[in-house]
Amino acid sequence: MKNKLLITSALASGLLAGSAAIAQTTITGDMALVYTAMKKDLAAGLGSNRGGGRETQLNINNKGKLNNGMDYAAGFSLEFDGTGLANTFATESASISNENVYVDLISGNTTFTVGVDHIQRGYNGAIPQVFHITEAMRAAGSSVTYVIGAATSESFGAGITQKIPQAGLSVSAYYAPRSRDTGANDVAGLNTTSGNSSYEVGLAGTDTFGIKGLTTSYFYNTADKTTSESAGDVVGKSYGIGYSFGQFAIGVDKFINENSVLVATDANKVMGDGTGNAAKHDQTRYGATFAVDKDLTLGLVRSKTDSSGQARNNTETVKAIQVGYNLGPVAVQATYATFDNLMSTTGSLVDDNGKIGQIRLTTKF
Repeated sequence: MKNKLLITSALASGLLAGSAAIAQTTITGDMALVYTAMKKDLAAGLGSNRGGGRETQLNINNKGKLNNGMDYAAGFSLEFDGTGLANTFATESASISNENVYVDLISGNTTFTVGVDHIQRGYNGAIPQVFHITEAMRAAGSSVTYVIGAATSESFGAGITQKIPQAGLSVSAYYAPRSRDTGANDVAGLNTTSGNSSYEVGLAGTDTFGIKGLTTSYFYNTADKTTSESAGDVVGKSYGIGYSFGQFAIGVDKFINENSVLVATDANKVMGDGTGNAAKHDQTRYGATFAVDKDLTLGLVRSKTDSSGQARNNTETVKAIQVGYNLGPVAVQATYATFDNLMSTTGSLVDDNGKIGQIRLTTKF
């Protein structure tokens, strides 16, 4: 298997008895190996940590024609995240099969989708980056996030996407019957955890409105509060704009996250400060990259998060410098970031400041 494995149409159509479908199946994958080192100034003194990380993913996708002439696509991904010495493989298994599971029915520029973690999302925003630093900062304890609000598009549900080629836009709407639920087995369909439904609308564009290099993004999701004890409804918003010109690219994103959990907690009124005031994280990210040549890219990222509620009422800042080098089938990426007032924690704790460095090797097959 050099780049992908093709299954013949005869074999694929034989998977469904009596089917006249003509289909092509591809298998692809990717892998990331990561080393991270972090140092913090804590209330009890200086803290540091370091270690390796890994993620491997296998993608199986099928596409072809239905017997009514419409196009279709279907697939799923198996994602394996390392769990480390402190965890067990049983911990990892819960997340292996909940990514990019879908069936698409396609008519021209209109796609109807049923699945999990497949419809277009605004998580990456519009800013240019050598690679996404959010995962590393979340591991460090940052309030920086990209899964906003009810996490609707990562839940099992159905939606529709409409491409508007003349405007360079794709508009989508998605409904999840139970937010943050990726689906039980095909017999049960239910579990013991209740939750409210949610919906998300989104808009994403490349070369928007005929302007080459212009990227736009807007997403909104919401779910009703769970009980009268909840501080308020769950709401997530993100919007951003980016522009590339020559060797340069710049952009800015906004992420607003309110009451991002759906289960009531009397102690803090659900992401509130104990009095019913809603928790809110308002994040602005800036990014810029410079392509030195076809292989070497430099990047700068800055994030500022204003937080309130749940004893988080300060401002957290993250500043990062990045470099990426393309070796053909393998890419080498590195970042160095400093952070101030991590988690925006107030009260008797001092500000949590520090720095983090990361080196990544990535490849696709």
